[in-house]
Amino acid sequence: MDKINLQVIRESFGRTVYSHKTYEKEFEIQEWKAGVFKWINIIALAIGSSTLLGTLITDQKGLLIIGAVFTALGLALAIFQLSFNPEEKAYKYKQSANQLWQIREKYTCLIADIMNGKIKEEDIQAKRDQLLKELDLVYKNSLPTSAKAYGKASKALKEQEEYTFSNAEINKFLPKDLWLED
Repeated sequence: MDKINLQVIRESFGRTVYSHKTYEKEFEIQEWKAGVFKWINIIALAIGSSTLLGTLITDQKGLLIIGAVFTALGLALAIFQLSFNPEEKAYKYKQSANQLWQIREKYTCLIADIMNGKIKEEDIQAKRDQLLKELDLVYKNSLPTSAKAYGKASKALKEQEEYTFSNAEINKFLPKDLWLED
């Protein structure tokens, strides 16, 4: 077994797990922000419209000013959403996370194949290099993530043990013939 390449592959796998989780967390952050902008816009337009309609009934100048302010705020938010498209930005983070998940799974299989002796030593380096090229392509086409997303990913992986399963947890998803005992 090529222990040096196995260690390099395991380290790359670990970094990929962190990157994948960071992109998932960044997606959650961006999706939340997009939702907040959308709801603020809806509320601003609703208040603006209803107060402007109220001026038709009551002829109060104060309602007209409030309606104009909220309508202008709603218009500004709509222009912001059309210009910067926060939902599309969130979707790009989700795409990157999905691509990293696929590479992470390939690393898992490669590590298993190496440890089981199912792969020739001369093929290990080629498979490692191919995965590094795939990672490079994902990173080149991905948006940068935030420190907040990295912090959430770190907490999820270390404290909440996401992606960590006991044999009993895995057994629940498998037919009884495929169960392993602890």
